[in-house]
Amino acid sequence: MNIGKIYPIDLNEETAYIAGVIVGDGHISKAAKSKHSLDYKISIEVVDLDFLRIVASLIKIFVKTKSVIKKVKPRAGKQQAYYFQFRNKSFYYFLTNDLGIPSGKKCSSVTIPTPILSSPCLQRYFLAGLFDTDGGIRGKTIGFTSASKKLISDTSKLLQDLKILHSTESWRNKKYNKNYYGIRIKARDSDRFLKELPLRNKEKLKAVPRHVDVPERSNGMDNF
Repeated sequence: MNIGKIYPIDLNEETAYIAGVIVGDGHISKAAKSKHSLDYKISIEVVDLDFLRIVASLIKIFVKTKSVIKKVKPRAGKQQAYYFQFRNKSFYYFLTNDLGIPSGKKCSSVTIPTPILSSPCLQRYFLAGLFDTDGGIRGKTIGFTSASKKLISDTSKLLQDLKILHSTESWRNKKYNKNYYGIRIKARDSDRFLKELPLRNKEKLKAVPRHVDVPERSNGMDNF
């Protein structure tokens, strides 16, 4: 594969979803192969293998790659995880230049890309990718957690636009001496949240509290 050629990547529903996944559980390399060339490596690591297969197939619509999903080496006290890693100059610059997603360590600096904010549809797809990776159960409802105050603030604004009731919170992790920020969707609005977004992580949806009833057609999986 020729990773040197640059071609345009359109910002659409699917690439907005991928961007949400990258912000949630992805990593964009900041390393250099040489003095004049970046590595262009992009990787995604999750514990849900079936979900990662969906994401990898989606990425391959836009990127020609022979990369395959691999197991992460076992880590004490942690679930078995899997990763999909590929190199593509065009997609690398789409993420970093066009969308402004930082390369390297991004946990406290990442935000919702400004171009995403231009369209309610793109917002929904981005939030779906973010929740499918970085979202989860928060107490008796669902929500998000991040080390980025701005990401949580931006997410809260999008939820307000969608008229989804929620609360925000912050706390200090004494073990890591680090601030974290979170969002909790109001329990009575959790079913609406799930129906509004084109979610694709079936395993995560199974973990949603039982009082939430989401039709199968609403999870965005029919085309995969």
